[in-house]
Amino acid sequence: MFSYEMPTKLYFGKSCVAEAGDDIKALGSKALLVTGRRSAKQNGSQDAVESLLESLGIEWVLFDDVEANPSVETVRKGAALGRQEGVDFVVGIGGGSPMDAAKVIALLCTNELDDAALFKGPYKAPLPIVAVPTTSGTGSEVTKISVLTNHSAGTKQSVKSPLLYPKLALADPSFTMDVPEAVTIDTAIDALSHAIEGYMAKASTPVSDVWAEEAMRFLGVHLMNLRGHLPYAVREDLMYASTLAGIVISQAGTTLVHGMGYPLTYYKGLSHGRANGLLLPQYMKLMEESMADKAERVWEILGFSDAEDFGAFMKDLMPDAVELSAEDVAKFTAMTMKTNSVKATAYDVTASVVSDIYQAIRR
Repeated sequence: MFSYEMPTKLYFGKSCVAEAGDDIKALGSKALLVTGRRSAKQNGSQDAVESLLESLGIEWVLFDDVEANPSVETVRKGAALGRQEGVDFVVGIGGGSPMDAAKVIALLCTNELDDAALFKGPYKAPLPIVAVPTTSGTGSEVTKISVLTNHSAGTKQSVKSPLLYPKLALADPSFTMDVPEAVTIDTAIDALSHAIEGYMAKASTPVSDVWAEEAMRFLGVHLMNLRGHLPYAVREDLMYASTLAGIVISQAGTTLVHGMGYPLTYYKGLSHGRANGLLLPQYMKLMEESMADKAERVWEILGFSDAEDFGAFMKDLMPDAVELSAEDVAKFTAMTMKTNSVKATAYDVTASVVSDIYQAIRR
């Protein structure tokens, strides 16, 4: 038995924002636009959304204070603005950070939640959410998850509810044309991690596996060519794969890679995608033991012979090593073992297993 839920209406392709007018108009007469400080202004996405709203006679107010790895404090600030302005819906424009922030801002516009309740619920329905991705990595435009930095807990944590699915996702690959090389690499590997982890997760289903294999197929043909200028056709493939991988984790969730990656982001400053990328080869060695048939299928789709071959490729793509002290390894291991990612992983994950993986990526 399995279930499948994907209530988000997706528009995909060049200039798709302009095609969503009827659906946007149905959401209300005033919007809160949630962005980072620069990129949405530079890549044309904010202009496209504002032009559409103007043509529809919809007012908007801008909240552009979202940082990388947005904090609880930031989303509370955005929600206060939304309530003050009496907005009807929220539009997140950007990479995973603005989209994730927009989801929780929409939630806090309709819910009074302290920090504990924010991550546990229960929740009343948020304001309608529209997601406009401008990177190809998180797939947040089609997920029911928002990841926030919780300084009180000293790590990143997830707000998760079917109520957080965006009403609309407007995925225009042209907004990613000028994404810097490092971000292109990090986000592509983030999408790959979603596809692989969802494929290997205990909660994977026959439907989510179809999307996972399709995402890996579109990523695999470009993994060797993520550096330098990428033409539109490649950017389109990467965004398509990212969106599909988002659908995968919205059904099957993530596993050990994400649980271990969050401390690397919070304490060591690694981007989410880079943290995942450093951990993936060691994780896939575990999967070769516990899910041999699926691991072999991953290598077949991506064009690698095994985890060692994949690891060599990732070492060239991300030649990073992390400075981890013995105390760091012990602390991060303890933090990981408390997460749901351990239970979601199709391997007998012990503290020793987690510690060994951290040891393998340390400088």
